[in-house]
Amino acid sequence: MLLNAPVTDSEVQNPDNERPNISITDLLAQVRLDQSKGELFLTEKIILAMDNINDQTIGLNIETETQIRYYKRAVCYEAAALICEDNLDFDTTTTGQSRGENQQVKTQALRRTVNYSIGKLISKGSPKRNRVKLI
Repeated sequence: MLLNAPVTDSEVQNPDNERPNISITDLLAQVRLDQSKGELFLTEKIILAMDNINDQTIGLNIETETQIRYYKRAVCYEAAALICEDNLDFDTTTTGQSRGENQQVKTQALRRTVNYSIGKLISKGSPKRNRVKLI
């Protein structure tokens, strides 16, 4: 695999036929990822993310453009969080440990966006984001 080789824009078939498919370009447009991971790796993470989001939104019909947008956002951010988790233990040196701890913060931030997007899909009204500061 070449470093920074272009990744083809393949569309990943959703395991649930009633849910929208997501392409690798959709993933790369939503979140900042290294394309050198390769098409197969990114495709597998998209499928895992689809499974996770589909399990959390069972019985929900995704029909409107807004719902499709929130669904795609949830899947893309979940895929990015899964990739971050895979990279946590990549480097086992002391500097790698601090980088891994920084990645945990990034993973948590990605999952917050996933939870917000799922909340928007499920709720009838408009859920509010609460911002708190821990002392």
